[in-house]
Amino acid sequence: MTVRPITSDTRRPAGAMRDTSAQDSVGAKPGRRRRWITLASVLGLVVAAVGLFRLTEWFSLDQAYSRDRLRIGAVTEGEFVRDIPIQGVIVAAVKPTLFAPSPGRVNLRVAAGDRVVADDVLAVIESPELMSTLAQAKAELDAERTEAERAVIEGRQQDLQNQQAVDLARVAVTAAERELRRAEASWEYQVISLQDFEQAKDELERARLEYEHRRADADLYLERFNFERKAAQFGVDQRALAVAELERQWAALTVKAPVSGIVGTISVEDRAAVIQDTPLLSVVDLERLELEVPLAQGYADDVAIGLTATISYGGSVFDAVVSSLSPEVENNTVATRLRFSDAQPSGLRQNQRLTGRIELDRLSSALQVPRGSWFDAEGGRAAYVVEGDYAIRRSVTAGAASAQFIQIVDGLDLGEQIVLSNTSDFEGRERILLTQ
Repeated sequence: MTVRPITSDTRRPAGAMRDTSAQDSVGAKPGRRRRWITLASVLGLVVAAVGLFRLTEWFSLDQAYSRDRLRIGAVTEGEFVRDIPIQGVIVAAVKPTLFAPSPGRVNLRVAAGDRVVADDVLAVIESPELMSTLAQAKAELDAERTEAERAVIEGRQQDLQNQQAVDLARVAVTAAERELRRAEASWEYQVISLQDFEQAKDELERARLEYEHRRADADLYLERFNFERKAAQFGVDQRALAVAELERQWAALTVKAPVSGIVGTISVEDRAAVIQDTPLLSVVDLERLELEVPLAQGYADDVAIGLTATISYGGSVFDAVVSSLSPEVENNTVATRLRFSDAQPSGLRQNQRLTGRIELDRLSSALQVPRGSWFDAEGGRAAYVVEGDYAIRRSVTAGAASAQFIQIVDGLDLGEQIVLSNTSDFEGRERILLTQ
């Protein structure tokens, strides 16, 4: 179709019909238009593919986390100290309670809170019954001693008589021997008869027998006398022991401070009547204080007497040692006491709360990461390792745990970083996107 330009010279006859020639214009070439449409389609497909990929990646990650909201820490190497935090109260290591040694009436000499030194009189128990018993025992002891001394005097007197009889028998033997010699001389000259000679022999034999019997009796009596004297001394000693015990009980009626310190709880009223073994009062030794800690039952198997520890007080740290460990469990805790290794700090008070740490193990070199909520969330079996913009879940093997660090046995290398925050929200996904 030929396009004609419209000029001012063109005239339309009257009554002639209008045509469409005025609406015609010069069009673009068909080839260029198709190229633009193709290019736009390709770009749309690329944008859609990238969007689909990012959308697929987004849905595969399910959720992204800002780095600023997460606590991230690095794997380091150094000395690893496995310890546990503790909190307890200061108690007196020596806090003896004094009891009434005998029935009586209490006469208090101190009040609660008074400072005392060792051997100060704290109370006196008035016991008339014990005083009477002691006086009676002393009288019986004196009587026993008097009887023993009387027996000794009588024994010595009898021994003297026995010795006299022995001496007389010996003299009789000497006289009989002399008579026998005279009889032998007379018999030699036939001055006496044979009967008189033999009678002289018999007299000598009788004198000798008498002497032997007297001497044997004297020796036997001396043995019996020594035995009876020992028996009498045993009786005296027994009475003396009874008196000594009563005197000890009498002296114990004066209740004295066993240690230096302050008077604690007073359990009785002044001038009150008490029976034996009634608690009277307690004395607190402020020079020997310990930290009593209710240790969780789970740590009881790892803690032993003699382990080193530290106690924080007044901005300083003091060395301590585990001094005692209760053999029983109460309310899922085990009562444990720590004693200061050196001189205890001044200014400590009973029931004052302090904190510290008990050292369980010490390794000279170990891989470790700061302790965080991740350890409890993953049970020490996995960790999220930061690699670029992602946190990748990796299986790890954790070792000992301290209050500040976790030992890493396997799964992590020196310098790597992991998420220390609570990873339970990650729900075990293998990869988490980290945003700025």
